[in-house]
Amino acid sequence: MTTELRLALLGGLQIFQGDAPVEDPPPAKAQALLCYLAITGRPHFRPALAGLLWGEKPESNALMSLRQALAALRRRFAPHLIITRQTVAFNREAPYWLDVEEFERLIDPRGTGRPDWRAIQWGWDPQDEDPQLSPARLSALRQAVELYRGDFLEGFHVREAPAFEEWLVIERERLQSYARLALHALAAHHTSQGEYAAALHYTTRLLALDPWREEVHRQRMWLLAHTGQLSAALAQYETCRRILAKDLGVEPSAETVALYERIRTARSVRFDNLPPQPTPFVGRQREMAELQRLLADPACRLLTLVGPGGIGKTRLALQIAARNRRRFLHGVCFVPLASVPSDTFLVSAIAEALGFSFRGPESPKAQLLNHLREKEVLLVLDGFEHLLDGAPLLAEILQAAPAVKLLVTSQAHLRLRWECLFEVEGMQVPERVEDPDLESYDAIRLFLQIARRVHPNFSLEGEREAVVTICRLVQGMPLGIEMAAAWVRELSCAAIAREIEHNLGALFTALQDVPPRHRSLRATFDHAWTLLSDEERRAFRRLSVFRGGFRREAAERVAGVPARLLTALERRSLLRRNVSGRYEMHALLRQFAEEKLQEVPEEQSRLRDRHCTYYADLLYRAEARARMGKPEETLAQVRGEIENVRASWAWAVEQGRVDAIGKALSALCRLYEVRGLFREGEAMFREARKRLQAIGGPEAEGVVGRLLVREGFFARFLGDQERAWALTMAGLEIVRRRSDRMEIALAMNNLGILAGLRGDYGEAKRFFSESLAHYRAAGARGQEAVVLNNLSITERQVGAYEAARRFGQESLEISRAIGARRAEARALQNLGLIAYCRKDYNEAKRLHRESLTILREEGDRWGEALALGNLGEAARHLGEHAEAKRCHEESLALRREIGDRGGIAIALSSLGSVALALDQPREAKQYFRQALQIALELSSLPLALDILVEFSEVLAREGEIEKALELLALPLAHPATEAWVRERANTLFRELSSQLPPATVAALKERGRARSLAEIVRDLGGSG
Repeated sequence: MTTELRLALLGGLQIFQGDAPVEDPPPAKAQALLCYLAITGRPHFRPALAGLLWGEKPESNALMSLRQALAALRRRFAPHLIITRQTVAFNREAPYWLDVEEFERLIDPRGTGRPDWRAIQWGWDPQDEDPQLSPARLSALRQAVELYRGDFLEGFHVREAPAFEEWLVIERERLQSYARLALHALAAHHTSQGEYAAALHYTTRLLALDPWREEVHRQRMWLLAHTGQLSAALAQYETCRRILAKDLGVEPSAETVALYERIRTARSVRFDNLPPQPTPFVGRQREMAELQRLLADPACRLLTLVGPGGIGKTRLALQIAARNRRRFLHGVCFVPLASVPSDTFLVSAIAEALGFSFRGPESPKAQLLNHLREKEVLLVLDGFEHLLDGAPLLAEILQAAPAVKLLVTSQAHLRLRWECLFEVEGMQVPERVEDPDLESYDAIRLFLQIARRVHPNFSLEGEREAVVTICRLVQGMPLGIEMAAAWVRELSCAAIAREIEHNLGALFTALQDVPPRHRSLRATFDHAWTLLSDEERRAFRRLSVFRGGFRREAAERVAGVPARLLTALERRSLLRRNVSGRYEMHALLRQFAEEKLQEVPEEQSRLRDRHCTYYADLLYRAEARARMGKPEETLAQVRGEIENVRASWAWAVEQGRVDAIGKALSALCRLYEVRGLFREGEAMFREARKRLQAIGGPEAEGVVGRLLVREGFFARFLGDQERAWALTMAGLEIVRRRSDRMEIALAMNNLGILAGLRGDYGEAKRFFSESLAHYRAAGARGQEAVVLNNLSITERQVGAYEAARRFGQESLEISRAIGARRAEARALQNLGLIAYCRKDYNEAKRLHRESLTILREEGDRWGEALALGNLGEAARHLGEHAEAKRCHEESLALRREIGDRGGIAIALSSLGSVALALDQPREAKQYFRQALQIALELSSLPLALDILVEFSEVLAREGEIEKALELLALPLAHPATEAWVRERANTLFRELSSQLPPATVAALKERGRARSLAEIVRDLGGSG
């Protein structure tokens, strides 16, 4: 019996006969001949083989060498060779195993020579089409890459055989390409399945084959980041950058840099605000599997769970979101929308869930889109059906932020092209009561879970038929099942079923679009209502006055509902209490309860008045505490009541409640400032002001004056300085007549800021000084610190540094005395900038570092980014370039995180300055180009002109004097150039002009002035 010949050619040459390696193998060229015959698998003429291995010799000598090699092979492997006078071939009838043959069979089972499956293609992107492999294909590819121990005949060489070496190189590349494709397919498959450790293993092998393959470095960065190895992911980027620079002389692509920046931001931000659930999740295995598939599909970026109210959309969305927390680099963010009154508030609702505050005149929507632009996050938007007019915003988010996915629950389709629909139906209900696996059905399991919470000894025995009937009557609707099961302690299941069946015909008006099969939900509501006592019914309907939930104290003060009734309603599944102790009511139940309240109009009106008074008083008390110096702390509790506050304010305006508006407006303005809701605040205050102007009277006039001042405050933040001035002056006139010292001080402070914005620093100081006098007279220490800091800033702007230092120091001392940490940080920042202007960079650095510590403790991300930037500039002037770069990179990451586009441009420009200081002109130009592009997009002319001056210095250092002079011409002539920038440009222009003839300089200056900024930016984007 012939022994099996085993040839392992991948990763070096190994020859076995049976299980034993061949001892004393034949000469190298004889081995090469054996490999060639085995791989090609066909007869070859003797002269061709002689030429392949001994082509450098005369033909007769070559044929002689061939005969000697064949003799050596015949002695050892005779059964595996077919040798004739004319040809030589490998005998495939003899027992043998060839790893290359097995490798090719596993990769290309059809033997086409062109492996064909969808996932095998170069380029990696987590947004690629679904790269999943069938189990059989997956197994085959795994076996194939295990066989691929290394390159074909790795380390094997024969001398003086160029033809064989050429064949070897071609064959090696062909098999290596197969290995690449298989490894890529496996990495993509495991990535799509969330099996990141396996995917990382295959990317390691891919990079061993092609270390310069940027797509694989990018994939590996993504995988490392998604397994929590952020530092390793950032290190992988540096490895990629180093290899590309060394081997190819290029920088990483914009796509790779964008991923790098996204990973950097993930070190400081991760969303995970999914609300904890009071009961374990039950069933829905089929739905979960399908949702998992859709969520993993890169083509599905907007997944809408559609179904009637109470069908379980929210719980299903929360469960699938929790399961996919790790799939998204920046996590998962839950956005509850049930209490959002209209699509007008959709932007602010999403921002609130993200913990993002609006700043500056740019529209809130633009700021939100910028904030999300660099994020990789799953947004769960719950309860969208009443906000359908806001659906276009979702399309804009998906367009602006390519790594964001949206999971939406709604009773209606969104009708967007992005939308993937998933119909949520009732839970699985058994067809037969006799089914022995009754408790395996989702609806029955849910019923039992709820029933045993209120009646721990509840058993199906004797109740099987009634429980199945209840689940059928409500069509497996979870809300209906929960409400019915909550009564098992008081009633038999048969009685509950009879009551639901009796009321099947009713459906309340708000649910007219619900299919007939779901109309039993109203029957469940009616049944629950009839079983309540009169006292419980009264409590239930009264609680519908709240929006977005309520606390126990509010229930008692507003609705007259004591704690024992809250407990009773919670036990009936009509209320739920979250982990913070706040009570919530399902949106459909609240509608039902409100309908019952509307049947008693006098009670409804009285309750809304009490609701309005309660929340106006809450805001009034919060403002009083805020004036003690800690506005953010004291308004934290008010933030959670924003929906009740909005409803209370709307009722006060509708009813002309001057007292309530007067109590609420200061804290509401402060709350809207902290949250950055300037447009909403301006609109609400304008509406209230017009309503009170129509009412008239002395009391209303005083409140109108205060409203006007705050309208001006919001208009300033929105960038409408003329309107802000007019509104504030009108308000000031009224509050002066009423000698309202605090309001006069507030108006004066706002006018001082407006005067400073238009460059009238003398007027600004006058306004700030009068504001300060009023605040001091009123003993408002917190506001006094703020105005002192504003005075300090104004003195610094005009170069009066000693006066600026005195005001800043006084602001700092007051802030520290009253414990106002953020005011303290602002004062430190300003004192640091004063030291910077005096060229005392060590002192500037110390002050900015101290400010940074406070801002980090307070969680002020915007302030932290600003402080880091200032710290970086001080370090750069001290020659501490490594620290400067680190600070600016951190500032850039934070600004990307919060979506501060102007700040991003500033940070990029600062990094360009550091690169220039380090004599890295290519890196500097890259930073300046990116900064210029953003500045142009934002129409930020002063910033763009500043960057042009920096860019011209790079060109000058590279010896491109004429280009540099032409570039300097625009900032020298443009009216938007800031004075200190113009001075720097003038100095550089004079230095460079001395190197060229005057006529040339004049021509360059004229040409530069004639060009538009956009044209220059386009040209710079293509240079260098």
